[in-house]
Amino acid sequence: MSLTMEERNITPSEAYPGDKTTTKAAEPELLKVEITGDRYTSKEFKDQEWAHMWRRVWMIAGMADDCAEPGDFFTCDLGHEPLLFVRGKDGINGFYNICQHRGAKLVLQDKGTMDSFSCIYHGWKYGLEGELVEAQDRDDFERDPCEHVRLADFRTEIFAGFVWYCLDDDAPGLDDFLGDMKEQLESWQLNDGFRVEHFTVELPCNWKVVIDNFQEGYHIRTLHPQLMETVNENKESVQYDLYDGGHSRMILLGCDPSPNFQPQNTLPDSITHMLTKWDINPEEYKDRHGEIRPALQQTKREKSAERGKDFSHLSDAQLTDNFLYDLFPSCALSVYPEGEYVWLLRSRPHPDDPEKCLFDYWTIAKFPEGEDTLYWEHMDMTLTRDAEIEHKQFKWGEESISFGIDQDVDIAPIVQQGMRSHGFKKAILCHQERRVQFLHDNIDRYIKGDLGR
Repeated sequence: MSLTMEERNITPSEAYPGDKTTTKAAEPELLKVEITGDRYTSKEFKDQEWAHMWRRVWMIAGMADDCAEPGDFFTCDLGHEPLLFVRGKDGINGFYNICQHRGAKLVLQDKGTMDSFSCIYHGWKYGLEGELVEAQDRDDFERDPCEHVRLADFRTEIFAGFVWYCLDDDAPGLDDFLGDMKEQLESWQLNDGFRVEHFTVELPCNWKVVIDNFQEGYHIRTLHPQLMETVNENKESVQYDLYDGGHSRMILLGCDPSPNFQPQNTLPDSITHMLTKWDINPEEYKDRHGEIRPALQQTKREKSAERGKDFSHLSDAQLTDNFLYDLFPSCALSVYPEGEYVWLLRSRPHPDDPEKCLFDYWTIAKFPEGEDTLYWEHMDMTLTRDAEIEHKQFKWGEESISFGIDQDVDIAPIVQQGMRSHGFKKAILCHQERRVQFLHDNIDRYIKGDLGR
């Protein structure tokens, strides 16, 4: 029997009672700071964010596999700070990517393997632990620089397959920073994920325009109508969770065409592919959309062993539904069913211009043992394991990222234009957009010194 609209309008915590992966977080009291245009255009506000927030939060720098062996390294930037991550003898070290001699940028490559790092300006050479091992004309200095000079360093951690860092030694540690989010991420066992796509795009908008977008499902029906084929985006069914420290989560019931998807007596191709992949006859579910999700969960459990998959660590919800985590302040992890595919969507502040940002897009995949290719039915594309994956860097409009993400980034400059207008006074948010409010509330908490201490 087909489920009624009312029976389908349930949240994940109601659909999976007792499942700790979908437990609804208690609703905190919101500060409800006014979200005005100057938060996106003002250099003064940008400077406040840098002084009080960016240096005190933990950020994802790269994949742990990028620094798997001694000498492996990669670089990235946060604002005006160039950063270097290198595998030393006891783990991954984080250094400011700056020669201590005259301040030149030390390492110019994105990544690679070296046993030391030499500055192209005067040839000062540093070891993998940051120590200065060679300097021209060492006897020409009042004191031999090799006796006391080291690269400036900062804290790093490895967790969930990522390299994390924090630029402030006095800020809380990673465990305290993540709080409840740590257990959520651990449940997916993301450590063996492999990055297969890596984009960095300069966008003509403030970093918050991008991350605001990933806080809510309110825009799905108009900006991403194709998603209604596979997720239930009805406001009654999307679950929003707000956690201490500014982190948050959105869960959408997946493998479940939206009640707003028309017509209701047919199946979209994407759902047909999902069912066929698990040997389920799509014809049986043409007018039974609400029964697809539990049928897939049961079949995946029954056939996991013969398919060479281990779902023992995953809940039923994690087998079919879409989990979107926001790691404060600006990193969204979109985890697809089974945790086989993850999107990392992150905005970073431009070093100088508050009306620009750097948007990072990664696709991370779990390949079956012994396999180098993987078909992703959600995106209708075949992913390939390649150790030399290209890091594509360009400005908005020069290249495409992917259809769905293009929809998100293409709206960003339009929003930024509105932030400059005298006609925009402040944002007017609905209940579905309270993660947006929560993000801005916690930015202000950092600026006021109430968080990160």
